Amino acid sequence: MRRGGVWVSGWLGRALASRLFVPVAVAALALSLAGSSVAGLMLLGGWPPAFAQSRPTVAITGPGTTSDATIQAYVLGAVRRPGIYTLPESARTNDLIAVAGGALTTADLSQLNLAAALHDGQSVYVPVVGEALPLERGGKVDLNVASAEQLHNALGISLTEARRIVAYRASHGSFTAISQLLLVPISRTIYDRIKDLVIV
Repeated sequence: MRRGGVWVSGWLGRALASRLFVPVAVAALALSLAGSSVAGLMLLGGWPPAFAQSRPTVAITGPGTTSDATIQAYVLGAVRRPGIYTLPESARTNDLIAVAGGALTTADLSQLNLAAALHDGQSVYVPVVGEALPLERGGKVDLNVASAEQLHNALGISLTEARRIVAYRASHGSFTAISQLLLVPISRTIYDRIKDLVIV
């Protein structure tokens, strides 16, 4: 076969003489150009196209996921900025003191459990060196500070009941709610009588 003044023979001649030569050559050229274009887009960060990229991750909320709940707690005593602060639900006593500007140099932090979990509505008093934690705040007895004898005298309950309250506090940690008195246990009658006379 003669092509451009040159005789071509064998399989190449038959291929060039075939009626499929032109469409096959065009298809091969198109694929080559497409491959070059994709390579260029990948180098420029334009591949894959937006519609082919993976879908954005869906944020799942509900039980078992991180909570955004907050609490409010009141700190007073030897801190730089006493007051009420909003904190994450998982906050500790140390976090409350930190957001209040930190403890004063005269503060006696050894009397506090800085790792204790806070609860909504809790108040924390930071004493100075040489000062005992106040038994009463706002005219109410602090369940987390009072001794058995003090609970007995201030609330008019028996020493047995008062010692049971202190024993529960020693075993389970500080009270975080007045209603926990029912877990000590104490009778509902006594609870109803003293619940408005105490704080945690």
